[in-house]
Amino acid sequence: MKRQKTEVRQRQIAEAALKVIAQQGLRRFTAAAIAREVGISDGTLFRHFPDKDAIVVAAMDRAEAIVFEGFPPEHPDPLERLGLFFHQRLALVEANPAIVRLAMSDQLAQAAGGLGAERVADWKARSADFIRSCLVEAQAAGSLRAGVSTGALALVVLGSILSIGVASSLSTGDDKADPTEVWATLRALIRR
Repeated sequence: MKRQKTEVRQRQIAEAALKVIAQQGLRRFTAAAIAREVGISDGTLFRHFPDKDAIVVAAMDRAEAIVFEGFPPEHPDPLERLGLFFHQRLALVEANPAIVRLAMSDQLAQAAGGLGAERVADWKARSADFIRSCLVEAQAAGSLRAGVSTGALALVVLGSILSIGVASSLSTGDDKADPTEVWATLRALIRR
């Protein structure tokens, strides 16, 4: 394989680490598996990182950059902003199935230890807090149906994102959920 600049190779190694953890689990998360995924030798890994722990940190940094690219979306209408977030998350599911599998499991957090678990919990909290804040703002503006709980709605929106993620990873193509249709349905249920 062609020699790459350190930054490029580090990114490739971090992405390979994410893929290995997501697809093969921690038991098979080895330097050899990462190197094989990148197409380099085991020794080459450690020209770019001092140890496997540093690779895990880089993998977490890469996952966070992917998950929060373009976050938070901006729009003056909180429900439109929430719709943008919904579509961003589903585009993430489509483009990065390994990241989604890791977000739904504790594999990455386990690989990184205590601080890793805190980081993953923070990612989940940031997303959930964003959903709740959009709904609370919409409720304050009188945009939500009367008598609807913002907490319950936040769970429905988050659950929809997660269930589409799971369904996408299991589907064969023709039966994939249409995110636009799902969001339109959610929006019709919650908007006044």
